[in-house]
Amino acid sequence: MTELLTAAQMRAIEAAAIASGEVTGLELMERAGRGVVEAIFEEWPELKVTSHRAVVLCGPGNNGGDGFVVARLLKEWGWEVEVFLYGDPERMPPDARVNYQRWRRMGEVGRLTSPVDGETWDRVVDWARRDRTSPLHVIDALFGTGLTRPLLTGDGCDLILLLVALDDLWMDGGPVTRAVAIDVTSGLCADSGRVLLRDDADGPVTMEEVKEDPRFFAFQADLTVTFHRPKCGHFLDMGPQLCGRMRVADIGLGQSGGSVEMLDRPFPGYVRKRSGHKFDYGHALILSGPPGRTGAARLAARGALRIGAGLVTVGCPTEAIPENAARLDAVMLKP
Repeated sequence: MTELLTAAQMRAIEAAAIASGEVTGLELMERAGRGVVEAIFEEWPELKVTSHRAVVLCGPGNNGGDGFVVARLLKEWGWEVEVFLYGDPERMPPDARVNYQRWRRMGEVGRLTSPVDGETWDRVVDWARRDRTSPLHVIDALFGTGLTRPLLTGDGCDLILLLVALDDLWMDGGPVTRAVAIDVTSGLCADSGRVLLRDDADGPVTMEEVKEDPRFFAFQADLTVTFHRPKCGHFLDMGPQLCGRMRVADIGLGQSGGSVEMLDRPFPGYVRKRSGHKFDYGHALILSGPPGRTGAARLAARGALRIGAGLVTVGCPTEAIPENAARLDAVMLKP
């Protein structure tokens, strides 16, 4: 079984651990950042061998604080790291601000504003274009599980275009950017897996709209590193498509309570049909016996649907069609 948590349950678990004196918020943030770096190295082992480049995009909350830890650890590993902050450092939560200050002793922090100023735009573009011999790693630490409103509104579309430009510029003549999300991809509801929409948008949205229309923007990751337990939104709606591959980092919170459990399933393939067509996923033919001998074929047909076959047909003697039709849905019958 896979144990899933809502965002509120995760916050309650963290708050209880801190209140008990078992751990401090600063220690949890350090463990989270270290877990992200370890997950990156597990996903791409070659990154441990030589220096690489990363852009870390930090938000104004604790997710941004995790990002500053990741930036510091990658720089200590020998990476070239560029950090940008969306928000006012003076208004960051205490633990996040501590890690902002720790990073400031190691490197600069570019300011992401809405709209994006020309100096920041040029700085990001220059960074993306400078070296095309290896992937550029973009770390999404803008917003985590606490986000309940659309990622950006109004002039924020300018900032979204900047994020998209990172990938577009890099793909123009070089390796594709690798994107890593901390906890959950920014713009995605951690409970429902839905993209958080602006008031002037009609939902639900398609993957194409998420990629092309700033009103529907959510960060799309190759790898998402979450903490303690996966969240419901990682598995629901557009979560599997936007979160990419999943890794769960242990940050020392022990066992949790009040969680949701689901059967273990491959991630994210089990919801792949949401963006595909039935003919993309194979046609299973199940051969049935005569009347009174049809049960095994029906069980196999249902199993084929459950594991992902696009179409399923039961082939049976003509006289067995009524028996099978009375007990099968979403399965075609052929004599």
